Formats: sequence, C-alpha cells, structure tokens
Amino acid sequence: MIEVSHKSFQFQQGLFNRLRFKIKNVSNVPITFKIRCNNNTNYKLDHYIGLINSHQDFDNCIQNNEAADIKLLGDQLEIQYAEYSDPQQDLKDFWKSRKSLDHVIITIEVLDVQQQQKETILAELLIKSQSLQKELLSLKKQYELAQKSAVDINYFNQFQDGFTVGQLMIIIVICLFCGGIFR
Repeated sequence: MIEVSHKSFQFQQGLFNRLRFKIKNVSNVPITFKIRCNNNTNYKLDHYIGLINSHQDFDNCIQNNEAADIKLLGDQLEIQYAEYSDPQQDLKDFWKSRKSLDHVIITIEVLDVQQQQKETILAELLIKSQSLQKELLSLKKQYELAQKSAVDINYFNQFQDGFTVGQLMIIIVICLFCGGIFR
C-alpha cells in the first residue's frame, strides 16, 4: 500500500516547470512503481519507474521540458504500483508483464508561482495598510488631544493678556479696601 502527498505542479513563465510528488511505502514489503501523467492534451510522462523499500519515502521533483506540457487543471498523476516479495526481481521484466497492477490516480494541483507571489505580496500590503491606518488613527487622536490642550492654554493666555499687572494690582487693593469696610 502507498500514500501519496505533496503533489503539486508549479509553473512560472520563462522557467522550467516542476512536477513534485512524494510517495510513501506503508507496507512491510518493497514496492515497485511507475509514474504516468495523463493530461487533457493526452501527453504522457510514462517512463518514471522505481523501487521503494518498506516504510520508506520517495520524494522527487520532475523538472524538465517534458513537464512543461502539464498545465491544465484536472491533469492527473497516475501511479501504478505492486508489492514485491522478492526485491531482486528484475524491474524491466515486471513492467513488461501483463500483470494487473494497483493504481492510484491523483489530480495534480496546478500552482501558478507568479500568481502565488502576487497574492502573497497583496496580503502583506493589506496587513501593512491596516497597521498604517491604525497608526494614523492613533496619531490623529494624539493631534486632537494636543489641539484641545492648546485651546485651553489659549483661553488662559487671553485671561492673562486681558489684564496688565498694574490693573491687577489696583483690583487687589480695591478688594482689600472693600473687605476692610465690610468687616
């Protein structure tokens, strides 16, 4: 029995394409496998074979011009496999035989690397924009508080500017005089 994970196809304009996959042998005996890729253009990558020992992983990345034809959503990775009781058995004879093999067919996830990069950058910009908006609101509140205290200080200055020191002294003397009379 096998498990397949990390299957994704990445393409980027102007670069080689990569078909990445990982196969894990979860049985107690070695497994031979053959990978075939069927896509909507009937192109087949049909020559990838190998042997995985029990409880081992096969992690690989096909990166070449052949993988460049695999671009469409719904392309499938077909893995034919069979358990080996004798690991010394000749792989070529095994694959030439007409034995029925177990199949695993998995839809390939088609990933546009450039689109992913754009989405990542947009997400980062959105986060930065939100943090800048919060900072702007904080600065606006600080500015409003500073303006309010400046207005309060202006009222006090107007009170001070309204009286000269001489006028203030005259008012104090009159108040003392009136206080003495009323006493």
